[in-house]
Amino acid sequence: MGHKNETSRVTRIWNALSYKIGSTVARYPVLTIVLCLTLSAIMSIKLSLTEKVSAIDGYASDDSMSRHEFKTFQQFLDSDGPGITTAILIRSTKTNGSLLEEKRLKEVVKVSDFVSTSFKMNVSGVEKNFNQFCRGFCQANEPVRQYYNGLQILGKNHTDGISKRIDLSYPTSNFFGRKFSLIPNFFGISISADGKHLNSSNLIVLYFRAERYPDWTTKTVKQWELRVRDHFAKEYSNDLIIVDVMSQTVVESEIVRAGLSLQPFLIVGFVIMSIFCTVTTMFSAVYLYSQKATFNKVALSIIACVTPFMACGTAMGILFFCGVTFSPIMCITPFLVLAISVDDSFLMLHAWNRLESWRTAPLDRPMREHMMGEVLVETGPAISISAFTNMLAFTIGALTSPPEIRIFCYGNAAAIFMDMFYQATFYTACMTLLADTKDTNGVSEKTKRIQDKMSNVVGRFLKWYVSAISNVFVSTGIVLIWAIFIGFAVLGLTRLRVELRPSKFFLKDSPMLYMDNMRTNEIVPYYTPVHVIVNHPGDLKNDSNVERLIELKEKLEHMPNAIGAPSTKFFLDDFVQYRSAFVEEIEMDVEEEDSAPAKSEIEQFLEWPEFSFWRGFLRFDNETHPQNVTKFMFTTGFHGQDLKDWNKRGLLLKSWRGAVEEFQKDFNATVFTEDAFFLDMIDSIPTVTWQTTLATFVFVSLVCFLFISDILTVIIVSVATLVTSVGVFGYLSLLGVTLDPVIMSIAIMCIGFSVDIPAHVAFHFYAAKAKKRASSHSQPSPHQVSDVVTSHSTSTTSSSDSSISTPNSFETNLTFALASVGFPVIQAGVSTDFCALPLGFMELYMAKMFALSLTLCVSLSLIHGLIVIPALLSVQHHIVHGVKRLFSKGN
Repeated sequence: MGHKNETSRVTRIWNALSYKIGSTVARYPVLTIVLCLTLSAIMSIKLSLTEKVSAIDGYASDDSMSRHEFKTFQQFLDSDGPGITTAILIRSTKTNGSLLEEKRLKEVVKVSDFVSTSFKMNVSGVEKNFNQFCRGFCQANEPVRQYYNGLQILGKNHTDGISKRIDLSYPTSNFFGRKFSLIPNFFGISISADGKHLNSSNLIVLYFRAERYPDWTTKTVKQWELRVRDHFAKEYSNDLIIVDVMSQTVVESEIVRAGLSLQPFLIVGFVIMSIFCTVTTMFSAVYLYSQKATFNKVALSIIACVTPFMACGTAMGILFFCGVTFSPIMCITPFLVLAISVDDSFLMLHAWNRLESWRTAPLDRPMREHMMGEVLVETGPAISISAFTNMLAFTIGALTSPPEIRIFCYGNAAAIFMDMFYQATFYTACMTLLADTKDTNGVSEKTKRIQDKMSNVVGRFLKWYVSAISNVFVSTGIVLIWAIFIGFAVLGLTRLRVELRPSKFFLKDSPMLYMDNMRTNEIVPYYTPVHVIVNHPGDLKNDSNVERLIELKEKLEHMPNAIGAPSTKFFLDDFVQYRSAFVEEIEMDVEEEDSAPAKSEIEQFLEWPEFSFWRGFLRFDNETHPQNVTKFMFTTGFHGQDLKDWNKRGLLLKSWRGAVEEFQKDFNATVFTEDAFFLDMIDSIPTVTWQTTLATFVFVSLVCFLFISDILTVIIVSVATLVTSVGVFGYLSLLGVTLDPVIMSIAIMCIGFSVDIPAHVAFHFYAAKAKKRASSHSQPSPHQVSDVVTSHSTSTTSSSDSSISTPNSFETNLTFALASVGFPVIQAGVSTDFCALPLGFMELYMAKMFALSLTLCVSLSLIHGLIVIPALLSVQHHIVHGVKRLFSKGN
């Protein structure tokens, strides 16, 4: 009975379950392997067949304003989803060459015509080009065409009459009575001395936007945009101009390409890990456990590296069967699972070697089954703590993170679960067939001498290390240094700031890097548009209502950074002028028709050729009042060099929303900008990160408590976990790393990773205490190998018992913990660093950050597990015993 009360109920239940699983798998190893391989193969096929996609909007939280605004914008367009939205950036082949040269501008117009007529979409069973299926925004590139036409005409006939009818001024030109703004299309400009005309333009942007038809799908829309991109990237060649295509689809395809570029490095990581596992496993078996070097050990080392890939393939396949979409950031998952899985394999191999070194009975089939059960009993709780805390970290991350990171969390949690499953089944079955015995026949005398020497060296070192760290002055000094480390980490956290750059998601050879640079430096500072959707415009015959709408427009036009009226497209400006010019005709129509509803005015207004383009900005009630405007959209532009900074653009977005909010009750107006998904993350990332980290920390601590019922030990593990995570981000910040979606996902990962090694050490320390107390109450069963550990708990090998035995119970417990997991966690930590090494050589921000963060996290975890936690346990031990002595003296 005393034995049962020494460990937590969860641990006892888990031990019983682990023994049952281990012995059952060992009874049917071949069947287990076949079933696991079959499941993995089926799910991996599903993984390979799943379309690799990405979603830019996936980094915005579910309740962000940008999602509501995007939905409102789509409703205005009468779309079930996004339609075609493509920008074509054109520059001269000459460095800083002007596109206003007639021959270059002619090529620009040709590009516009080619895209408008050559790339078709199916509309109601009929193949139509852009000019044919475009409805509302077909004239977005007319300023470029009309400017070119104006140059042509003025070049041939520069008479006073023509000059009066064609005015190519900047920012607003006039072509035979039709005004158009040059601001949205012409960039990198220089202005003439009189400030009215363009001297040059280094960049021209063409826009192709089309509302989505009912029979279009997201896939067909993306295919159209990619066909345009591929034509100009692979087929188009011109000596005068360079053409780049930018769209959300193009951005997403480049992000997917960046993610998939990690796959070849998986092979590199696998090879490195296999070599490292083989060498270290062979070394520990031969020189620490006096076993022979055999092929079986090599096979088990390689299988240890294969298992995580099986887990990833199975987990991803199951998720995709359940409808989860692919995310490029999931390509990091195999590296993470490889690091975790190899750690578990090391623990299992060392447990087998340790139990095998104490075995005296023949290793027949029942004994092998029994020993495999005992291997899982000894390693199961530690592996489970690691797996459950990681799964919990990613599950909480999934509940609090935006969709794209949520998918990453789902993938990691599922892969870690499947890895735990395969460790308990597939790898256990492989160990049943391949794990070696302690037969030393054939081992040379020289090797035996080296084995004995290594055992003695390790035993003496472990005894010295435990004795040193148990010294109150040494442990206190370590804790003080640790406190200084925490101070600098917190200092780094206070300096951590948010910085969003889409370029972080692209490879170094991606054309998106250049386009993003052009957009940031040549377009955004000179023209950053905002679309305002007026959902309830009211009665447009009511002058006061119209004045209120104009007031909304002017509110935006007079904001800081606003370009003003020249950049605004507001249909009421033209409509009010139209009504004033034709008021007499309208009144005559009123007398003839007895009534003149606003719908007839609008219809007549839109029938004029110069005003017909406004149809794309207006929406009508087609059922009850087909000519009444029920919604309309207007745009206005903003500029400023400070808008190159995403944080400044975030503040600008807030000011737009604030301005429109004043008119919310009157018109139910909303703003829309395509950058909003990213801009909303500026405020959400810090909040989501710290909330997720805190919640994960709390629940991870609870999981530890389920397996380690000693509250002080749990507190020490929890604090070590938190400090490791704080240290990672604090020192990353001091190195200049900024907060972004990648770092946010790393934060979730680090909580799970940082608990692994401290939990292994703390659990075995706790287990040693429990077994020592249990042994004083009851005699161990001669058939339970796990109980035999008690009598050898101070040994790393059978030959070093006496060299490290100590009457101090604390030192005995710490020795047992370090002897049990010291070498395996060092193996795991170093192997994880090797696993992350290939990522560090990739020219991809995401890969470099994961490599740096993973290396830093694991290194800090090793320091905490092998140095800080023993020191904290030592300080705790001295404090507790000091308090007990004080109380005993008082009594």
